[in-house]
Amino acid sequence: MARRRSTTMLAMTLLTLLSWALAATTAQAATQTISKTFGPIKIGGYEVRQENSIGVPTPGVDGYITDMRVNVVDKRGKPLPISRVMLHHVVFLNAGSPARPRTDKTCSQFTLWDSRSRLPALAERFYAAGEERAEMRLPAGYGYPVARDDTWFLVWMLMNHRQLPDQAYIKYDMTVETADPLQEVTPYWLDVNNCLVDPIYNIPGGGRPGALDRRSAEWTIPTAGRLVAGTGHVHGGGRDLTVTEPTCGDREIARFQPTWGQATHPFYNVRPILHEPGPINVTAMTSPTGVPLAANSKLRLTSTYDGVLPHTRVMGISVVYVAPDPTVTEPCGALPLDVSYSGRPPGRPTPPRFTVPLTGIDPDSGRAITIQAPPGRRVALRSGATVKIKGFNFSKRNIVLRRGSRLRWDFDDDGTIHNVTLASGPIGFGSENLDRGSFTQRFSKAGTYRIFCALHPVAMTESVVVR
Repeated sequence: MARRRSTTMLAMTLLTLLSWALAATTAQAATQTISKTFGPIKIGGYEVRQENSIGVPTPGVDGYITDMRVNVVDKRGKPLPISRVMLHHVVFLNAGSPARPRTDKTCSQFTLWDSRSRLPALAERFYAAGEERAEMRLPAGYGYPVARDDTWFLVWMLMNHRQLPDQAYIKYDMTVETADPLQEVTPYWLDVNNCLVDPIYNIPGGGRPGALDRRSAEWTIPTAGRLVAGTGHVHGGGRDLTVTEPTCGDREIARFQPTWGQATHPFYNVRPILHEPGPINVTAMTSPTGVPLAANSKLRLTSTYDGVLPHTRVMGISVVYVAPDPTVTEPCGALPLDVSYSGRPPGRPTPPRFTVPLTGIDPDSGRAITIQAPPGRRVALRSGATVKIKGFNFSKRNIVLRRGSRLRWDFDDDGTIHNVTLASGPIGFGSENLDRGSFTQRFSKAGTYRIFCALHPVAMTESVVVR
């Protein structure tokens, strides 16, 4: 009898241990860390490359993304130092599946060109990161839904800081819940220059000490829900991003603050300098309870930059995640007490003063060097004169103008896009990326304007002296 009891107890113990092991295995299988890589991306020496890519790898499962982060790596998966290739920004978009197509919630007309179908492709912007390496990090119990047959897109910009062509891959790691259903979140892409693939704008500068440049835009959230997480993205000169409710006394519900590296940080010491360095971190917000948003609530994003110095090709973007909740019916409901922000790393709380130099090629070594002006004689032009952009070249590289004159640039470079961007000077300005068309700038202040194509900052430079 004792033997039977012992045998029965042993069997029960083994069965219990087996059930625990099965449960642990199931739990591990339910929450997966999935890594995907897009590439190789070939990038020329000293080149800034920006493109849209269609049909990039997806998680390949049905489930919910709860965390997502991105980096630039080599073919072995090792992170690349920015002295080789820098990730300036990357945006992830989801066109969904045939059963569940997904379109952008704040910009329904936002489209990318699908080179396979030769038709515009609608897609939902759901995650982005820049030099600060912002992460999607949702509170426990929430997730962004994905399907195994989704189609994803990327909008990306990489910078090669070396003389030789290089090769890089964009690697993204995701935590995906595949077993238990989570509370679904909807991404809302907020930016102050909305509905553009490249939503840049320019800070002219010239303000008195302490001056700030503020730009705002508003959106309507059509469905009741709770804002449970958010991130932000700014460029050099950015002070902060705020999300407020204009119909609730413009109360603040989220603030994203950048941290800037010390003077010894690699951002300020990589050569050549191809742009004004961005922050090393931007705070991210989470709230398990969530900020209540009644149907048809309005959100306002305000992007604040330093207004003393020029800052070109900047952005003011926030991605917030809203969980649908039909029980939220009261406008301007009580704010949650569990809002938290990611910690700010050591660094400078305000953007440092930084001047972007012109960079040229040393004729002897072929390496990039700082220059005061491109080679060639300086020519005086009348107001309304035209500079042609063709063959990776400004037709007039050193110019003299009278104050108040206008200068026009005509783009015609066989399908290759360029832009006209101030590196340093009295007034900040920048054109769209164009392969055809024109851009005109009026020079209302005297001084020296050092100009480049921000996509080809070493190969294409220009100097305009205004007297």
